Amino acid sequence: MRTRSLAVVAVLVTLTVACAAAFGGSRWSAQDVETLRSMWIGELGEVPADPSNRWADDERAAALGHRLFFDTRLSSNGRVSCATCHLPERQFQDDVALARGVGRTDRRTMPIAGTAHASFLFWDGRKDSQWSQALGPLESPVEHGGSRARYAHVIAEHYRAEYEAIFGALPDLSAVPTEAGPVPDPAARDAWDALDAARRDDVTAVFVNIGKAIAAYERRIQPGASRFDDYVAAIDDRGRARGGILSDDEVGGCGCSSARRAA
Repeated sequence: MRTRSLAVVAVLVTLTVACAAAFGGSRWSAQDVETLRSMWIGELGEVPADPSNRWADDERAAALGHRLFFDTRLSSNGRVSCATCHLPERQFQDDVALARGVGRTDRRTMPIAGTAHASFLFWDGRKDSQWSQALGPLESPVEHGGSRARYAHVIAEHYRAEYEAIFGALPDLSAVPTEAGPVPDPAARDAWDALDAARRDDVTAVFVNIGKAIAAYERRIQPGASRFDDYVAAIDDRGRARGGILSDDEVGGCGCSSARRAA
């Protein structure tokens, strides 16, 4: 499966093949064109199936996931949602060096448009599905800062009808404390350990379904064509691209064209 690393496509290209092309003339080699087109939006194709999520293409799950994506109740302080860092008006990222949730993270927010095409997620590739990626920030102490028991209670209180129409009956959460989960917070972890295995499984099932609903929404978020995509689309069968789409520096990358002019 081809994957498209959003927001860094131009950087990847210019640091590999583009720099050499800037010195070598105005025509791309056949190998360069193949590399460029492998990162072109036209190569994405249809959104692939997600065999790990039976609700991936369920419109009801996507609608629920949409609401959850913007719900600040899915955080320890009631002020952070997925959209706090993944802003729709900024291509579902936030344009800051280090993401800010309930605290400050040590990495930049990753764009999520088009991630349904990706085999691995997060900057280090530690997740292999959209739904598992969606769950990580919820229990991160510096992102959403909550626990899976908290989120299960949010579903029971505010989304019961929508949830049960998709995933079936919610478990009885009356004996489950508000904060409990396998998280760094000692009190929440102790509360989690005090629950019997069946209750932990019940809470985890709700937590997983939250991720699967959010993933059903996120897989519908697709990127639009960038200037890089327009540039690649304009490359003719002789390896030449129409000028005016990217600057010489953008085509040259890593300062190559500037160095050539200075020389």
